[in-house]
Formats: sequence, structure tokens, C-alpha cells
Amino acid sequence: MTEPDNPGLPHLPPTYPVAFLVLAVVLDFALPIAFLAQPAVFGWHTLVGLLLVGIGLGLDFWGYFTMKAAGTHAEPFKPSLTIVEHGPYRISRNPMYVGFLLAYTGLALIFSLEWALLALPVLWLTLDRVVVRREEAYLTRKFGAVYTAYLARTRRWI
Repeated sequence: MTEPDNPGLPHLPPTYPVAFLVLAVVLDFALPIAFLAQPAVFGWHTLVGLLLVGIGLGLDFWGYFTMKAAGTHAEPFKPSLTIVEHGPYRISRNPMYVGFLLAYTGLALIFSLEWALLALPVLWLTLDRVVVRREEAYLTRKFGAVYTAYLARTRRWI
């Protein structure tokens, strides 16, 4: 039996931050904690949160459209056709996942979801171990020296 021409991820990557946000909302009702001030109309964390959501979504779209423009699939269940090393991929091998984390953090701040902030390191670790490591193993198998040279030049996160 041949391996599929994709990283074989158990779930689509956006499901992780969404699931963590849903869990944070449930925990916020079941076991409320409060270390952020309750959201004023535009408190400091609302403004910072909006900025982070904007930057995060901007990175997500920039990464997605950079991959499409390079002629490869951005969807991880489809085969990668080339290694993209320009645009946001010059700075990070995973700009869309960085975008997810920034947008997640921004939403947590906007809605004063303390549980989401506490879970942020777990979300990052989950993306790193469950998603990124599988993608890197797949791309190393598929592209060999071209990808390992990119690994050596470009940071995994930021």
C-alpha cells in the first residue's frame, strides 16, 4: 500500500483553534476565572485583540494566496506541488499557523476568554506536534534536499 501524497493530518488545521475557543467558552461558563477586566466597549484588550485578529487573518490570507500563486495547494489534504519560499514563507515556514495563533489570541482578548489564553501554549504545542511535524516529515520525504535546505534557512515559527 502506498502512502498518500499529503501529510496525513488527523484534522484540518483550522479546527484546532476553533475547538480550543469552543472549549474556552464552555470552561468560561462552567469554571469562570477572571484576570482580564470585563470588556468595556473599547478597553485596552479589545483594541489589542482587534489588532491581533487583523494581523492574524492578514497572515492567513497572505500565506494562502502566496501558495496559490506559486501553483501549489494550500489545503493540507491535497498534494504539495512545490516548496514556497517567498512572501511570508521567507520569514516563517508556517505563517498561516502563526496567523491562527495571533487571531486566536486576539479573540481571547476581545471576549475576555481567560481559559483561551491559558490554553494558548497547549494549542501552540498541538499545532507544532500534530500538524507541523507531520507536514515537515511529508515535505522532507517528497522534496528531499530542497526542503531540508529551506528548513535550515527559515524558522519554523517566527
